[in-house]
Amino acid sequence: MKFNKLCTHTFLDKPTRPNNCDRLIYCPFSLQFSLIFTVNKIRSNIANTSCKLSYLCDVFDRILVWFYSLTMAVEPGDAKYVSKLNEEEKKRAKEELHELNDKDREGAVQALRKWALEQKWLKTMTDFEFLLRFIRVRKYSQLGARETLENYWTNRTNVPEWFKNLDPADEKIHKVLRTGMMYCPKGYDKHGRKVIFGSMDNMDLSMMKSKEGQDLLYKTSCLLFDWLAYDEKAQVNGVVFVSDYTGASMEFIKFWNPEAEKKMLAYFQKSLPMRFKAFHLYKMPAFIDALFAIISPFMSQKFKDRMHSHGKSLVKIYEELGMEVFPDEYLPDDYEGPSAGTRQEIIEQNIQDIQKEEFRKYMLEMSSGKYYVDTEKRKSAEKPPEASFRKLNVD
Repeated sequence: MKFNKLCTHTFLDKPTRPNNCDRLIYCPFSLQFSLIFTVNKIRSNIANTSCKLSYLCDVFDRILVWFYSLTMAVEPGDAKYVSKLNEEEKKRAKEELHELNDKDREGAVQALRKWALEQKWLKTMTDFEFLLRFIRVRKYSQLGARETLENYWTNRTNVPEWFKNLDPADEKIHKVLRTGMMYCPKGYDKHGRKVIFGSMDNMDLSMMKSKEGQDLLYKTSCLLFDWLAYDEKAQVNGVVFVSDYTGASMEFIKFWNPEAEKKMLAYFQKSLPMRFKAFHLYKMPAFIDALFAIISPFMSQKFKDRMHSHGKSLVKIYEELGMEVFPDEYLPDDYEGPSAGTRQEIIEQNIQDIQKEEFRKYMLEMSSGKYYVDTEKRKSAEKPPEASFRKLNVD
């Protein structure tokens, strides 16, 4: 048996404290700290090498989880968590995200929670499902999950006009959604991914004339992203964009705000616990391409590689996603198969879904101002070296 497989079936299947190791609870804190520091240092050195030992990062991540499990941060809701994934999705979570089993998942979440509670500069939600998103998006890298969690709250702290007092029942948000700027069919594409459609043909450009109007557009987008991140299937299978630029006019350039786009891009790429799998661009005019060129330096190569321009044809997008996930307006007249409904029906369903009691309560809590990064305390805290963050392969 190869060494990496041997490690996978020993360390990785036992992320929580084994029953015969209760005595380790009494291990002095100074010794625990030394052990964690040593393992972390070895792992960081491996992550920085270009040699074939990089797979050992997974092993050291599990060792770190095991060390943290000596004094694990457990909440009552942990035991109530039940995965909504089907067997195929559980298999994908295992193969692509390294989510091996229930114990592995529970140990990883509790280790991240323990770290979060120890940071005096960080106030975060710590429920099981919330933290699990960050574990999954970073493929069970503890250090990667910490980085994304910190980025998430840093961005939300620095741009309160987008993230504070987000109420899914706000009529202003509903008005923006009804323009078709962003909407999401109820089902999934043939790969199990959520599909976000965006169109500009009904967009009210007058909203972009003021900062307040622009902030409302970004606020609405961020709310919809939080709603998508709430979907466990989307966490595992990913999200796909289809952007329709029909009706886009040169007037759009007058109000386009590159600084705001940079902020959104930073949040999008480094903070959101979501797997963005592809961006399909339909009928994109030359002037939009020029705007992309302006923000391109701030875009990761992974994002650039996942952008696909299709001109005036939807054929390849049909082939990639499946026609049944498209709104009626995008389907051929002679198509007789299933569809996602009309665009307006999908939008109204979205508005109903985001107002459901559970999600609305969650959003009001998250945007209440209770959770944030204290930048002054963060500056005074010892920052982890960049080398400690794992460089992940493109999924």
